[in-house]
Amino acid sequence: MQTRACEPVVASALEDIDRCAAAEANNCYPVVEEEVVVEEENPLWETAWLQEPLSSIIANQEIIYKSLQESFATTQQMVNDLSNKVNQLSQNTDSQELVIDEKEAQRLQLQAQIEALQNEMNNL
Repeated sequence: MQTRACEPVVASALEDIDRCAAAEANNCYPVVEEEVVVEEENPLWETAWLQEPLSSIIANQEIIYKSLQESFATTQQMVNDLSNKVNQLSQNTDSQELVIDEKEAQRLQLQAQIEALQNEMNNL
């Protein structure tokens, strides 16, 4: 506390006062300020603690991505296999229908020949 006085006697009297003793006598204790530690702001230090969790997240995403790729490849292969089976069944069905149609045609032809022979026998 700086005192300004016009007279040097008053100024010297004010300098001789024990302010701490006077404060204690009046139950007035000084406030002790805690020393605040100010850390220097370092962007790398502030983000360093994030590196491990972020690395873990990235690793998990890579695992999930690979799993999805494998799953998609497996699904694609299954679709291709089913498509091939459908094509084979379709070709087999077409050939079976042709065989059935040929057999049916032969049966109808034989039946017509039998009927013709029966008609000739009836006419004799």
